[in-house]
Amino acid sequence: MFLAFRELQHYRFRSVLIGGIVALIAFMVFMLTGLTRGLAQDNAALLIATPARHFVTTRDAAGVFSRSFLSPDDVKAVTAIGGSAATPLAQSFASFSDGTDGTQLSGVLLGIDPESFLAPDVTDGQGLKAGVRGAVVDSSLQEDGVGLGDTLTLKPGGETLQVLGFTQAARLNHQPVVFVTLDRWQALNPRTRGSVSAVALQTDAAVTSQISDLGGLSVLTRAQALQVLPGYKEEQGSLTMIQVFLVVVAAFVLAVFFYVLTLQKTPQFGLLKAIGASTRTLAGSLVAQMLFLTVIAVMIAALVTMGIVSQLPAGIPFALTLPTLLAASGLLIVVAALSSLLSLRTVARVDPLIAIGTVT
Repeated sequence: MFLAFRELQHYRFRSVLIGGIVALIAFMVFMLTGLTRGLAQDNAALLIATPARHFVTTRDAAGVFSRSFLSPDDVKAVTAIGGSAATPLAQSFASFSDGTDGTQLSGVLLGIDPESFLAPDVTDGQGLKAGVRGAVVDSSLQEDGVGLGDTLTLKPGGETLQVLGFTQAARLNHQPVVFVTLDRWQALNPRTRGSVSAVALQTDAAVTSQISDLGGLSVLTRAQALQVLPGYKEEQGSLTMIQVFLVVVAAFVLAVFFYVLTLQKTPQFGLLKAIGASTRTLAGSLVAQMLFLTVIAVMIAALVTMGIVSQLPAGIPFALTLPTLLAASGLLIVVAALSSLLSLRTVARVDPLIAIGTVT
């Protein structure tokens, strides 16, 4: 440790440059991680946060809500088995304008039973009740100028929905969710003839097994429903691949960087070995130096990331929680430690006689 800090102190400018490169790599990893999670939240926040454990759709829909049309008889059969832990939901896409300035907007119109576990938690205004004709909408619509009491005019029919309240984390397919009662949704979508998109379940495996035996229906877990959400799997797959490549590139850059520095210090290592320093002492000094630089650089990158995130506009999908930030930091520190193994081999093979002969 003494040798490590002594060298860092002596070569301050070089240490700052190395730390800056590591901090830049860490910053890129943090920002991309936040963007990946933010896009996931923006695409499927409703499914990620839902209390439902399973969803029942028609078998030919392959779990995609917008392709599933459960008849009233199907719903009756499922709810007869699931009881109060089963509740239907209906989904459609809608275009509407805000009554204040006529701005054209779009969203996911979701019909639910207001007394069920799918009812949204209202953060402002009032919630849905049976028989009301209004809607509870995602709070992201406030950025588009929608306020409490505003009237949303659906296109092209001209039906209206009064905004009763706002809820949070209710987005699907990168669009805000507009909650209405199931009766209201079916009145707005008469072509569905009383069908719904799915039935949400909060039941155990035994009950879902009974429902799976019903003809023409399939039961998906929440995780499976996420994977078949249009565009979700492909989007997350691409972003995850970018993250993996970034970590691999970071490991390669750090390994090469530390290896080159170790080669430059070969004469010094040879001299230290000649006066009695063991390979273990030199290796420990090298690892301690790398870990110290990496930890400090990752901490600086984390602080910079948090500062920049606090200034990001609300419309940018970005989600980076403290546990995720700590996990990404730990991964980078482990990658730096592993990358130092290449340099340790060089330290172990230094011959004092040859190395001293190269000292100038």
